[in-house]
Amino acid sequence: MNGSLQHNGVDVGSVVAVNGASSSNGILVKDETHPQTSFKHISKKDEDIVRLIGQHLRGLGLNRTAEELIAESGCSLEHPSAGKFRSHIMAGEWHKAEVDLTELRGLIEDQDGINKMRFLILEQKYLEYLEDGCVFEALHCIRDELTPLKHNTERVHKLTSYMMCSNPTDLRDQADWLGKGQKSRQILMEKLQNFLPPTVMLPPRRLQTLLNQAIELQKQKCPFHNSKCDDNEVSFLSDHFCCKIWMVMSLTNGRGSEFNVYSVRPIQSLS
Repeated sequence: MNGSLQHNGVDVGSVVAVNGASSSNGILVKDETHPQTSFKHISKKDEDIVRLIGQHLRGLGLNRTAEELIAESGCSLEHPSAGKFRSHIMAGEWHKAEVDLTELRGLIEDQDGINKMRFLILEQKYLEYLEDGCVFEALHCIRDELTPLKHNTERVHKLTSYMMCSNPTDLRDQADWLGKGQKSRQILMEKLQNFLPPTVMLPPRRLQTLLNQAIELQKQKCPFHNSKCDDNEVSFLSDHFCCKIWMVMSLTNGRGSEFNVYSVRPIQSLS
């Protein structure tokens, strides 16, 4: 049986020993570079890094590469129930997604979060019914599913008003919604992820968030930082450092008549 982490007494399965055995401080995987050694140890920190890279690769659409990384490292990007939940949300299989919520209940610290997650799912379901012209199904959803949750009554009233929309375009405009499809479901999924601990499912674009935080910290520590510096020009491959600017004023007849600006870059070590 694979070793795994525990959350609220429930197996969260954030570590799966695909290629070897699990460890409480990380995982053990087969070391293909040293045949005489059966396993090599991947620390918890390295495991987290692998998960971040895997998530980023998936975000770039490099799914095959991400799967190879998962298989070779033995790290699972997310809890199996969370992965199933994501698939059902993106496929618009709302009933199955609600069943998944029952499985995830023990993994969520804020138990009120289950109601909030269910509300978000039913909201998307309701809007998709309206866009498809399924008025009776939409009415059933808001009357028999959303309203009994007794959550965000003001929002329920607003959702009810969308029944008066004359066409799908009007609905999307009034609801400030992208419409049925992958884009709106992805936005929904990112909202739902906020309720799940990172051991179960990583927050959206976590690697990008961490890199941006690192860049911001480097900017704060840069003694000559130029606030007009374009973030697109900042590289992740080296520390950020703005060049020092010296302003020299030439004087003519006691008055400043012209300005010369010299850019002085820090000397790089040649060793």
